[in-house]
Amino acid sequence: MGKIVIVTGASSGLGKAVAREFRRNGCTVVALCRTEPEPETADRFFSVDLTDARARSRAVEAILAEYGRVDVLVNNAGIGSYATWRELTAEDLRREVELDFLAPVALTRELLDALIATGGSVINISSAAAFVPVACMGAYNAVKAALRMFSITLQMEEPRIHVLNVCPGRIDTGFSSRALGGRKPPETPGRTASNAGVFARRLYRAWRRRRRELVYPRWYVPVFWFVRAFPGINEAVNRRIWKL
Repeated sequence: MGKIVIVTGASSGLGKAVAREFRRNGCTVVALCRTEPEPETADRFFSVDLTDARARSRAVEAILAEYGRVDVLVNNAGIGSYATWRELTAEDLRREVELDFLAPVALTRELLDALIATGGSVINISSAAAFVPVACMGAYNAVKAALRMFSITLQMEEPRIHVLNVCPGRIDTGFSSRALGGRKPPETPGRTASNAGVFARRLYRAWRRRRRELVYPRWYVPVFWFVRAFPGINEAVNRRIWKL
């Protein structure tokens, strides 16, 4: 049966690629999402709205009853938005905070004892947006930065488990087509850095090596430093791109 790996949001995008990578390497993958994934993506599927506390708890109970253990939790499910803080509706903001931050924290807390029992791992899919502020994506910046800090502090507090924080940059996933908000993202020059399959292989390798953080692709790291050193340039570029 291999290690028991729970992946949220496994029906598409990064979650789908990550679930398939773990499964390809002999793990038993349990998908938690609203839409049933393709058969080759997961061994077991629970239809769950992760922002629904009761539904989430029922799924956790069912998984533990069926498998008796959990080795890895991948908190991947999330959604973005394209809107200024003035434009973003209260409903969309609440949805983003609940799905991108509150749900993964709650799910982790519910599975913490099971993960401690196996010396397991929590893998949180944050974003390069946790480091680089982007206009009209302020809510996404905020929730992904919060998720990253959750990863870091959780590792401090729970040394019996392994926590991997993952910060992907631009990857072909259809993210923009699912985003909230009324703005359309501007076209940017160049191609995306990679596809989801390559990302998933890097994540799996980082997990096997019990790394604490993965930035992918690596060329984002100097971008983080540049933005921190020259915030005025980043602000000017963003205002121009978004026509603010």
